[in-house]
Amino acid sequence: MFAQIALPIPKRSLFTYKLPPDMEAEPGSLVLVPVARTERVGVVWQIQEKPSWSGGEIRSITELLTKKPLLDRELLFLLDWISRYYLRPIGSVVSVAMPGHLRFKRHQNAIWRGEGSIDKLNASHKPIAEAIQQSRKKQLTIATLEKKFGRQALKSRLKTLATNKIITIQDEWRTRYDTDEPTQPITENLNHSQTATVITKQSSKLTLNPQQMGCVEAIVAGITDGKFTPFLLHGVTGSGKTEVYFQAVDACLAQNKQALLLVPEISLTPQLEKRYRDRFQVKLAIFHSDQSDKQRFEHWVNIRDGNAQVVIGARSAIFAPFDKLGLVVVDEEHDGSYKQEGNVPYQGRDMAVVRAKQAGATLVLGSATPSLESLVNAEAGRYTLLVLSQRATGAKPPKIEIIHLGGEELKDKMSRMALISPPLVTAINETLDKKQQVLLFLNRRGYAPSLLCRQCGQAVMCPNCSVTLTFHRGKSKLVCHYCDFWQGVMDICPKCGQLSLFHFGPGTEQLEKEAIKKFPNARIARIDRDSVSSGEIDLTTVLEGFRDRKLDILLGTQMIAKGHHFPHLALVGVVQAETSLCQPDFRSSERTFQLLTQVAGRAGREEEIPGRVLVQTFDPNHYAIRAVMEQNLAGFVATEKEFRNIAQYPPYLRMALLRVSSTVQKNGELFCQQLREKLQPNSDVIYLGPAPAPIFKLRNRFRWQLLIKENPGGKLHRALTPLMSLAEELAGSRLRVEMDVDPHSFL
Repeated sequence: MFAQIALPIPKRSLFTYKLPPDMEAEPGSLVLVPVARTERVGVVWQIQEKPSWSGGEIRSITELLTKKPLLDRELLFLLDWISRYYLRPIGSVVSVAMPGHLRFKRHQNAIWRGEGSIDKLNASHKPIAEAIQQSRKKQLTIATLEKKFGRQALKSRLKTLATNKIITIQDEWRTRYDTDEPTQPITENLNHSQTATVITKQSSKLTLNPQQMGCVEAIVAGITDGKFTPFLLHGVTGSGKTEVYFQAVDACLAQNKQALLLVPEISLTPQLEKRYRDRFQVKLAIFHSDQSDKQRFEHWVNIRDGNAQVVIGARSAIFAPFDKLGLVVVDEEHDGSYKQEGNVPYQGRDMAVVRAKQAGATLVLGSATPSLESLVNAEAGRYTLLVLSQRATGAKPPKIEIIHLGGEELKDKMSRMALISPPLVTAINETLDKKQQVLLFLNRRGYAPSLLCRQCGQAVMCPNCSVTLTFHRGKSKLVCHYCDFWQGVMDICPKCGQLSLFHFGPGTEQLEKEAIKKFPNARIARIDRDSVSSGEIDLTTVLEGFRDRKLDILLGTQMIAKGHHFPHLALVGVVQAETSLCQPDFRSSERTFQLLTQVAGRAGREEEIPGRVLVQTFDPNHYAIRAVMEQNLAGFVATEKEFRNIAQYPPYLRMALLRVSSTVQKNGELFCQQLREKLQPNSDVIYLGPAPAPIFKLRNRFRWQLLIKENPGGKLHRALTPLMSLAEELAGSRLRVEMDVDPHSFL
């Protein structure tokens, strides 16, 4: 018998090995195999009677590392699908899907043999031998010996001990935790300090309105049917989508199946965990990248063994080893955070569709602002559209008003450097006087996006990237938000040498400073990636504090724009509405509409507190901003679809982006020249480029990209495979070549 093995190396093929007669390996098992002069851990992909490869000697598998398959049939199918669709080596896909705590590592042990004489050893060897002999198992790892005796000369001394038959050096491959044994009950909760898995309090179901009831009945029918049933749940902000999810999970649990809820932001997970804990008497598993290895291991095994019935996580939770998956919910399905960037650029929402289909599970894609891709799928009958057009609490939609920052009425009333306009100041004061709360939104962190010279116009740039350094006033640093380079704040322009640098553009730190000055008696907090990651604030504490009315004004980036329910929030102020409109991306209008609609939906979610939203903008007539003000999703979608159709952009035709980068600019330019010469006309696609990327230099690599657009009636992948082969051949080892199918970022 032979096995096809996936190795975690950037090769596109599987590798053939002999299966020893006494080895009971199955697809999904981890094995140790020889690779050249070393050994690597691989995943058994297929068992075959005859080998797929006949190019030479076939070596044998060295060791079976897991008794139980680490990856089940559904996960193997998903990983294979990702590899083929996104044109990524299967080993790279396996590496992304496999949590770090499950990866076997090579450990060396010094084991007592005792056939030689210690008495003949010199003084430098004897303590090492005695330590190994006196250890509990008569063996110590090399790492332990290094800590005890230091690294210097240890290797040669151990070799001497082995030569004299006093010890044996043995390799061992193991994980930090045993994947074959069931784990203890999960021990993680919101603050990771108390037991949080078995819910002891069950709250009653909320009364559903007729629209919610219709949605629940349709979803429950799909779960009961036991076949893949996809739904697109379009519910306006505050319409009670979460309660629909809850009752769908109820039905799933009643049928002894597992439920997966994906959320776009890890910051939303604690809030959701608490709500699920308060609702269900089941074990929860939380799955995201901020957990420790032990926490991830506990959750992973509980999911695999069917002990965790409800799983909440970010996009990587799609790789959890479900035993009996019955329901998959993708909350805020439109959110760009579901797109993985980097090594394997998969779209988590789309992979949820694949996973649910393979498992025969019901799929619910939920959003107040569905993506155009999902809306078009619903129009085509691929998804069943469910609609919640009213707020569940009976509250009316917030009143949305535009403040034209370039208008005549503000010219003499507003300072050129002010971020909060007089009409917004008045509205905030009125709201605070009523003991109600305010949210201020600016999707740009730091104090100012750049330092600019008044004399020569030169901005202070990152030395590693083609971007300006962002001024962070709290840290007194200039920071690159792409490569994390930082330097101290300067006064003199690096180009002309003049003392003429000034802060250009707004950030959340600057907004916070102005808010504190204008509203000195208000309790104010700022939430953005900087304040959270630096430990300046505790995210859960601030969100709960705002929810419990211990704060008056909450300001920040998109971290506060979606998924939160603040009962006493009456006013939302959008400081700069067009921030995301200026991106070189055909989705910029859609993202702006979605983000502004989401943040506006935080206001007035309870019937007794009317909501009001003031949107400051220099471009009040842009169709995305007008649609937000009019709360007109249908109008925006119609306009955007028309533009996309004319330009032949997704969702009407698919695209891919070939990215090329090099540490030497001339190498990349030569590659682009050669690629242009060798590209042949193709009826399936149109080639645009290659050309320099919008951010030409990133992390000290120069970047180019080739946009591949599918032609009407063409097949995108038919062109991508030979193109990738050509690009890799031309690039050799000098350049890095990556293909991004269905790209979400064009920077």
